[in-house]
Amino acid sequence: MPKVSIVATVGASPPVITEFLQFVEGVLDRRATDLTLLSTQEEAVLASVELIKQAVRDRYPHTHVHVIGLPFGDITSEERSYEFARIAYKVLMDEKTKHKADIIYLCVAGGRKDTCIILSLLGQIFGVDGIYHVVMPDVKAFNIALERIRKEMTDLLNAEDKEGYYREKKEIFEPVMFPPLSSYVVIRLPLLPYPSNILREVLEILRARRTLLRKVTLPVSFLNMLKTAGLIRLTERNVYTEALGYKLLSIFEGES
Repeated sequence: MPKVSIVATVGASPPVITEFLQFVEGVLDRRATDLTLLSTQEEAVLASVELIKQAVRDRYPHTHVHVIGLPFGDITSEERSYEFARIAYKVLMDEKTKHKADIIYLCVAGGRKDTCIILSLLGQIFGVDGIYHVVMPDVKAFNIALERIRKEMTDLLNAEDKEGYYREKKEIFEPVMFPPLSSYVVIRLPLLPYPSNILREVLEILRARRTLLRKVTLPVSFLNMLKTAGLIRLTERNVYTEALGYKLLSIFEGES
């Protein structure tokens, strides 16, 4: 049986994560072994994380939930965007190398737009097995149902016996976290995998700082695209790494 891992960004709407897990188990017919949540430190997000943890533990006890806490409350700068990218890429690497995941799905229905975009782009480069978004057609009713349990979500976050509190309030939590599959839509987003050999040479160029142009095997058209993106500078003889190139390199090498 393949080891299936889900990586998801989390926001203030926890049902989109458990809905996707329910889709993986019930529609894709995959047994999800791990669910990794990327979470900021805002109270509303932490309350979402706790509800997800308890709901998954109750409904899918075979799915291990891992929480990666981001070292900031929200992404409010370019530097934090790069920091998030470094953390997210390490998470994807760890899924393969440490946790030995055979299949990795990304759920980008929760969290801020910038984190969802960054995670999606990294997923293409990394070569995940699918990137998904969750849509609730009757969003008004969905929001009303979610707002009705906000107080209980906060109480769960602050409860000493979180598992016990979830079981006590299960009748109000479960319909929100696991609505019928027919009530929402899961969309598989377009995914164009990035060739690993091209990425490897790009990183070698960025790492070298200066590379003789005659030694580069990448097409000139592609080099011009890298130049336009602000990653490199081209002369008649050399390729030089620009500041944005170093920032990109930091994502894959884990350096700030």
